[in-house]
Amino acid sequence: MKDARKVDEDDEPEAETPRRVRVAKKKMKKGAALHRRKDLRAGILVLPALALALTGLVAFDIVMETKILARVPAAVLASADRRICTPAVVNASDIAYHGGHSYYDALKGVTVPVPVFRGEHAKLCDKKRRRTAQYEYCLPVSGRKDAAFCPAADRMDLLTLRSATSICYASVLHMLLVEVYEELQARGNIPFLAFGSLLGAVRNGSMIPFTEDVDIGFVGEMVSVDAVRLALRKKGYHMFFMDIWRVCVAPTHPLAGHLYDPNLPVSKTFEVPYVDLYMLTQLDNGDWDMEELDGSNGGVLPYDKVQPFSHASINGMPFDTVKDPHYFLTEAYGDGYMTPKPREEE
Repeated sequence: MKDARKVDEDDEPEAETPRRVRVAKKKMKKGAALHRRKDLRAGILVLPALALALTGLVAFDIVMETKILARVPAAVLASADRRICTPAVVNASDIAYHGGHSYYDALKGVTVPVPVFRGEHAKLCDKKRRRTAQYEYCLPVSGRKDAAFCPAADRMDLLTLRSATSICYASVLHMLLVEVYEELQARGNIPFLAFGSLLGAVRNGSMIPFTEDVDIGFVGEMVSVDAVRLALRKKGYHMFFMDIWRVCVAPTHPLAGHLYDPNLPVSKTFEVPYVDLYMLTQLDNGDWDMEELDGSNGGVLPYDKVQPFSHASINGMPFDTVKDPHYFLTEAYGDGYMTPKPREEE
């Protein structure tokens, strides 16, 4: 085989015999200088245009990458990079909500950006993990708990957030309270306000601004628990069992882009807004045993203090509760339950 250089040289056509050109030497130099000046001017004009074009391409690439990242399914992103993903957020317009509250219509009209999870948070996109996950599948959410800023926190506040720092923790809890309560009712259960949620209703008719969770009781064994879990999952909530049934906001919630706090770690305990569900069981003698209640007679409540149910309101919305809220709260918190205590003692 011929040497590559040899092939090029052999294939090169013969040069023509040079012919004398009768051009004045002075004119040749002038023409050459003119061409050089033209080339220089052309180069000067091309360089800024080239730089501008490159800048535009970089900016366009950044914009397109951001848009693509927000729209590509989590599975696709995760397959390319396990450290970054976007969850399959539920579309509120596809959800069949219970009740005709204006909140649901407003929620369907709100445009919320899809959250982007990075690093440790990327595992929140793994749908398989949620089947066995507890708090670690809950969306990291933070919020203010000062009474002066959140005196009557409501889920409607979440639709008109001024900034991430304006979220009231109790507004998220109110959202959880209403939707979990409604879903339990819809599946044939008998829910009622208990513990701290009942305390807030009795004190001020609202959520306690600095409370950590929502407390809902239900009568007897939970009916259609799998159906309840599925229905809540389709609305963007995560229901799991950890000593008792609990519910938190999932990464797929329609408002996840507003609520998500990327600065928080993935929770393993009680560091997110959540609902506790307590079973109320009737004993053979007719009295009731309330799960987690530590009263004068343990968890036992006299029959005539529990049924028939009465009503208590939170933010103007009525909820069922025990017949004698005063008796229940005294058993749970003592005689001074109406007086707010410092948060660490509440």
